[in-house]
Amino acid sequence: ALGVTGLVGYAYFAFLDEVPISHRKRWIATSPRWERSLGDHEYNNLLTEFKRKGQILPPDHRASVTVKRVGSRIAKAAAKFASEHDMTNMSNSPYTYTVVRSDMANAFVLPNNHVFVFTGLFRYIQNEDDLAAVMGHEMAHNLARHAGERMSGGIVVNLLARLSLLIDPSGAIFTVFLPAAQLFRELPHSRTQETEADQ
Repeated sequence: ALGVTGLVGYAYFAFLDEVPISHRKRWIATSPRWERSLGDHEYNNLLTEFKRKGQILPPDHRASVTVKRVGSRIAKAAAKFASEHDMTNMSNSPYTYTVVRSDMANAFVLPNNHVFVFTGLFRYIQNEDDLAAVMGHEMAHNLARHAGERMSGGIVVNLLARLSLLIDPSGAIFTVFLPAAQLFRELPHSRTQETEADQ
């Protein structure tokens, strides 16, 4: 039993990481390299899907030019922040900016610096400062490696869910565990990450 406890303790402390923005300690089992690889893979999948539907605005479109201009300024600030906080694990890949024609008011950034902005967002922003606030928030999620943190939490939840089936093959614990895990772990963590990205 001590061996298992020691192994669990080692696994916890070996993958303990600190968010540079808030100094919050969190457990991340994914490597920055793996996160970047996953980001590239998802980026290529999304590009294929959006191109097939004819939804990607050309690079010389006014919205694309604006997104790239605003994003480039934020990218410089992000690189400076990473340098000042000795974040050697951060990607130095150039940012990509993709503007997607859609009524959805959304923006997100994938690991390895892939920025997506949906045109529905432009209904709610008045100027470049508003756009910068949204894009800066999304790019800060990337800087804080929140995607890796969420994936790591998902690994633990899935592992515990599978272990619950060993204890109770009927699945009664399993059906209670997953919603409880979302309520007590994922939602508070999501709010914490949103606050960190705002900061």
